[in-house]
Amino acid sequence: MTVNALHPATFMPTKIVATPTSTTAEGVEATARLVVDPALAGLSGRYFDGLRETRAHEQAYDAAARARLRAVSEELTAAG
Repeated sequence: MTVNALHPATFMPTKIVATPTSTTAEGVEATARLVVDPALAGLSGRYFDGLRETRAHEQAYDAAARARLRAVSEELTAAG
């Protein structure tokens, strides 16, 4: 299975972004590229910021931080 992560665009125009620096079209292009671009077929475990492959925030690679995020998420979303 191929799994990648994508930040589709920076500050696309939404209700919470008053001054966008990217367009919705740029976000759609980045998303579609990961789905249909044959040059990316078979890539997995990568992070893309728009059309550019890059590294995520360093905390994303911290096993303890990921475990804490999971625990808090499970606590906050538990059926109760």
